[in-house]
Amino acid sequence: MRQTNACATSPVTLRGAARPPYTRRMRWLVGDIQGCASEFDRLLREIHFDPARDELWCLGDLINRGPDSLATLRLWRDVGGRGVLGNHDVYALLARSGRWPRKHDTLAALYAAPDADELLARLRALPLLAWLPAPDGAQTRDVWAVHAGLHPQWRDLHAVRAALDAAPHDDAWLERPEVSFATRVRCCTASGERSRFDRSPADCPPPYRPWDSFFQGPALAVHGHWAWRGHYRGPHTMGLDSACVYGERLTAWCHEDDRIVQIASAHAY
Repeated sequence: MRQTNACATSPVTLRGAARPPYTRRMRWLVGDIQGCASEFDRLLREIHFDPARDELWCLGDLINRGPDSLATLRLWRDVGGRGVLGNHDVYALLARSGRWPRKHDTLAALYAAPDADELLARLRALPLLAWLPAPDGAQTRDVWAVHAGLHPQWRDLHAVRAALDAAPHDDAWLERPEVSFATRVRCCTASGERSRFDRSPADCPPPYRPWDSFFQGPALAVHGHWAWRGHYRGPHTMGLDSACVYGERLTAWCHEDDRIVQIASAHAY
């Protein structure tokens, strides 16, 4: 994982000036929170998020590694948050059920909470892929939201999404190869063989390439998971994992305005 000094505490807005307070509905996609509840709260305040009006999509890994997974899930629930599954979410669900052994994690307070079962049920119900059509009047593209990436052999993503979502999200479903790929891939081959490499995409060891080099749109695929890569924008993909839990930033993208807002992490957790 890339290690840097914590950023300054002021928020950063890119791709256009901020225009708060907002009077029209906004759809926000947020990168990996990983239990950084304080930064999550500050980000929602910075974008003037209104649960009665706006839409929030978290790109997986809401929990674990950071200091307060319980507060993160409660805040996400209370503002009507939606999202897609991430690999840390899968781990939390399977460790809770006893299907996977516990590793070093930061989930004890969540597991012990009186509302743990409700919060984890909300997490388990999340889809693997989400289709987000461009908002009416917005000069942006339709979006596929996914935590890590899309398999090069998934030709009809709508059919893949429908088939996966139709199955019960039980422990066996969480262990399916499709779930593992979409929540864990960084570098892969054209046939979908994955590498465990997690550093700079330019250094993916041959024959592996960054998964997004195989994706040709026409929609924009927006993902998290690749903290080393940070926030980037490619021809057909955008990454929003900017390593908040490692002391860098938490990133949100507004679908309507095609605008990035970032909050600096308070600590490297």
